[in-house]
Amino acid sequence: MAISNNLIQKLLLLLRPYMKDEMERSAYLIRALGTDAPVLYRLDWDTPVNVFIPNMVKELVAFGEITPGKPALSALLEVIREDVGVDVKIRLHELLQQIREELKKQQPISEDLNKQELSSGISRPPVHTLDIYILKLAFEAAKAVVHLRVSKAMGTGFMIAPELLMTNNHIISSREQAEQSEYTFNYQLDIDGKECSTHTVQALPGGVFYTNAELNYTIVSLKDAPSFGKPLILKSKQVRRDDRVAIIQHPGGHLKKISMQNNFVAYADTKVVQYTRSTLPGSSGSPVLNDEFDVVAIHHSGGDLTEPGTDQRYLRSEGTSAIAVLDDLKNNAPGIYDRLQR
Repeated sequence: MAISNNLIQKLLLLLRPYMKDEMERSAYLIRALGTDAPVLYRLDWDTPVNVFIPNMVKELVAFGEITPGKPALSALLEVIREDVGVDVKIRLHELLQQIREELKKQQPISEDLNKQELSSGISRPPVHTLDIYILKLAFEAAKAVVHLRVSKAMGTGFMIAPELLMTNNHIISSREQAEQSEYTFNYQLDIDGKECSTHTVQALPGGVFYTNAELNYTIVSLKDAPSFGKPLILKSKQVRRDDRVAIIQHPGGHLKKISMQNNFVAYADTKVVQYTRSTLPGSSGSPVLNDEFDVVAIHHSGGDLTEPGTDQRYLRSEGTSAIAVLDDLKNNAPGIYDRLQR
């Protein structure tokens, strides 16, 4: 299914003021679709707005309906309509009508998925089972994952020592920025689906601060960090292709989530780890974890990425290997290195 280029251009002109950056884009799309809609993981979030909007529209139309009779594109436009003036509301209403009319003319193709799989040679992945204690490891690791508010942006970080937090350099690149940010623990739902009580702290003035722009990570000392359990351990062991990984994150700056199904390492060396699970803005700075819930990488980007050493591009996420982080700290910040959990 598709809509005309004429309609796409009209949507570009109308939506451009509301989707200038990653945070605005993710805020609207998550409000409209939720955090788990698969189409969100197909978007290249950091492209220029004139590229992002046409690609987003095409992906939403191709994705189809989020519930029966509710196309994903319509859901997005309805959410944006709540926040705009009367003139824009009218134009959005007119565009919604045109979109519905165009989509109605296109008959959906009904397919028998089992027959399609057999004829194409594609089979569903085998069911993967894990020991139940893995859930306990995930729950304990999540306590060390922290929501970051940096100026107008959001991100994720995680504790690597009782008062030391790690995140991305592109989120916090200076001591001044670190001291102006907020660090919130326990921003998640409890077992009853209700929001937990949170605890927000700030960086310790004059405390530990170290950053490496090339490896895209930063370490900050927090003031009065609450008790959160055990810091996460950085693992100096290279992961391999097809290893499973989990990511604990604050996608879109929202409540804490965990992604631990069908996440596989697609490429790894001593500096870069790429994995099949795409992520959202706000997930930057998240720990990428192995089956023991030790950190094997710090997540920093996602989208249409080039695999190192090849010209091949894939829809993946990427992080800096914990091996590279540990080597850098050992050589350039031994005081921090000596404080890490082993």
